[in-house]
Amino acid sequence: MAFNHLVPADGPFILSAGNQIGVNVTYPNFEDKGAQWIMADPIGPGQFTVTDMTKERRIAVPNQLHVVYGVTVKCTGNDGLFSVQGGGNV
Repeated sequence: MAFNHLVPADGPFILSAGNQIGVNVTYPNFEDKGAQWIMADPIGPGQFTVTDMTKERRIAVPNQLHVVYGVTVKCTGNDGLFSVQGGGNV
């Protein structure tokens, strides 16, 4: 299951040099997609480093399980915009 150009509803992510943010991709209703790799995709000039990939199962009321994939994105270049892209092992 691949995904490309995921951004918040109000536009792309933005980070200034040296800052970092946690980004989650959530699949509701027991949809476990196996291993998923998430990368920061620069929009225009930019350099980002991705660390701390996680996978978590969260219980949501009423009686649902969400699978949440997370990553920490750090801006290692100048200020920049990015979306996230990735997918699973083939």
